[in-house]
Amino acid sequence: MRGLPAMAAALLLPLLSACGGSSGGGSAGAPPPSSSVCDVQQDGINWAALREADCPRLSDYNLFDASGAPRTPGQVFEPSVKLFSDYTLKYRVVFIPPGEQALFDTEEAFEFPVGSVISKTFSLPTTTAGDLPARALETRLMIRREQGWKGLPYVWDEDGREARLRIAGALLPQQILRDAVQVDFTYQVPDANQCLTCHRRGDQGMQPIGVRARYLNHDIDHQGSAVNQLRLWADQGLLREVPASLAGLFSVPAADAPGVTLAEQARGYLDINCSHCHREGGFAGISGLRLGFEQDPTTASYGVCKQPPGYDGGAENLAYDIVPGDAQASILRYRMTQLTARDMMPPVGRKLVHDEGVALISAWIDSLPPQSCDR
Repeated sequence: MRGLPAMAAALLLPLLSACGGSSGGGSAGAPPPSSSVCDVQQDGINWAALREADCPRLSDYNLFDASGAPRTPGQVFEPSVKLFSDYTLKYRVVFIPPGEQALFDTEEAFEFPVGSVISKTFSLPTTTAGDLPARALETRLMIRREQGWKGLPYVWDEDGREARLRIAGALLPQQILRDAVQVDFTYQVPDANQCLTCHRRGDQGMQPIGVRARYLNHDIDHQGSAVNQLRLWADQGLLREVPASLAGLFSVPAADAPGVTLAEQARGYLDINCSHCHREGGFAGISGLRLGFEQDPTTASYGVCKQPPGYDGGAENLAYDIVPGDAQASILRYRMTQLTARDMMPPVGRKLVHDEGVALISAWIDSLPPQSCDR
């Protein structure tokens, strides 16, 4: 059973409590108001602003109350598998306008009505193990407008009292402890256009990633009881056409779920971190590599003995994405360990190597029956 991690809630809710009040200190690069609708003072969510305006402050949308909790009908959610973003904790909330519902889909992201917004706050803990204290760095909004989805990045002030729109993104010098050793790095807030790198779906344009049945079909703790997340959304009137039985519905298992194998952990990791690009219509669709959990992991399309087009194998002159039984010879593992633009994968969303992720993928590749790719 999964739910919002207690430490994430303890960290993020106090910071988000500022979203109904003071704007805090100034911030370089904050754009002027794009519409007076951003300045409307009201008790509830500013739905008009969500539909029409790229507001300069996160608080202009009034998504959270004075305690930091999402305003009704906001629903906190948690995918079954974790996306790596430089060890940040994530706090996700979906808001759907009153009287509206999202439409369930068994495969793709749900269809949301205009005015809906998906909010995700990224906060950096003290250590790579997730220890507190931590500080919120950014909140990304995906807003469903008449023209489609739009991504807006908001960067938090140093005092945590307000988050401000940074269309051009931002570079934030940070520190984190790994095994009691300080690691200095520059956290990158993506610009609004970079959202398409991960969220592009062919001719559909930008689409959400985490709000899919495969990630939400699992139990979470809701008011002290274990509740299936999809069933909760349906019961609360947020999602329509949810199947009466969820037993046979495809889902990606959580890494810590009972009975999950090493192979399933690795494939779940690749699904959430890689498959949004490595799929038909994705940013890396042309590569032919397909890393969704539903793919057959023994095939060339999953990378087994597959030579990637347009990549020279890096400094180690590697030839194949996955060499069964030999992680060190596999491009997949190699590119996860790199930090230069030409070699690193994913190409955006991180400035650190995910040591635990590399160890997981390496252990899985090494566990595969050895196979020679040079035939």
